[in-house]
Amino acid sequence: MKDETIADKTDRLEQIIEQLENGDVALERANELHAEGTELIAELESELAVGDGEVIDR
Repeated sequence: MKDETIADKTDRLEQIIEQLENGDVALERANELHAEGTELIAELESELAVGDGEVIDR
């Protein structure tokens, strides 16, 4: 996932949320999706780090 853009990651996160909200996934798959979503959120937070109200360019 390191080569994906922020837009790619947010799109994937939205797909995960939709799948989980639909409830049409098995519990094991839901856990996998949750783990993937959590990882994506951590990556996005890192890339979009904000300090003193300004975006920090990394």
